[in-house]
Amino acid sequence: MTQIVSGNPAIKTQCAQPGRGQVRLIDRRNGQYLHLSGAGRTEGTAHAWIGTTVQAAALEAAARAEGQPWPFEPIDLREARIKSHANQN
Repeated sequence: MTQIVSGNPAIKTQCAQPGRGQVRLIDRRNGQYLHLSGAGRTEGTAHAWIGTTVQAAALEAAARAEGQPWPFEPIDLREARIKSHANQN
């Protein structure tokens, strides 16, 4: 399946009504989020990965299977939104 992504990523990564079980992945050591590409890191939530807890677990399993470190932990969207607003002030 091919997915075509266009438009403003900030709109795609911010939900007015967060869905159940949706999370962002954060490295609490430095406060950076997993980039929406699934590789790399980003400050704030504008370009941060968002998905379900099942998808987050699959990303972690894939990284560990390749011997990659996995410093990220899932946080719910409300916590991510609060943290993002605190960093902007």
